[in-house]
Amino acid sequence: MNKVTTKQLGAMKQLLLNLKEFGDLKYGTIGNVVVMTHKLMPTSIMVKYEKNFTTMGQRDYENRIASVDIDGNISFIDDKFKDIFERSAFLSECKEFDIDNPNHYEKID
Repeated sequence: MNKVTTKQLGAMKQLLLNLKEFGDLKYGTIGNVVVMTHKLMPTSIMVKYEKNFTTMGQRDYENRIASVDIDGNISFIDDKFKDIFERSAFLSECKEFDIDNPNHYEKID
């Protein structure tokens, strides 16, 4: 079972709220949001999502991975991979879980 701290849970909920607000304010769209963990990063929770937006009249997109540590600090780990193959290998080993369902994690601290 995944272990989640109160700070981590708060930061996750804020991050997901910020992503929703991005779409609500019509800055662009956020899709394919997945909350997940990875066995090599047992104290972090990741959020993978697609961000579509317009920059200077041109449509653009980003595939982002945010990591939330046990202290609630959010960092983006997109640039930590050497190439798309390393990123794909990492994502293939991630395990999804439902942050809104308290039965899917144990709250610690």
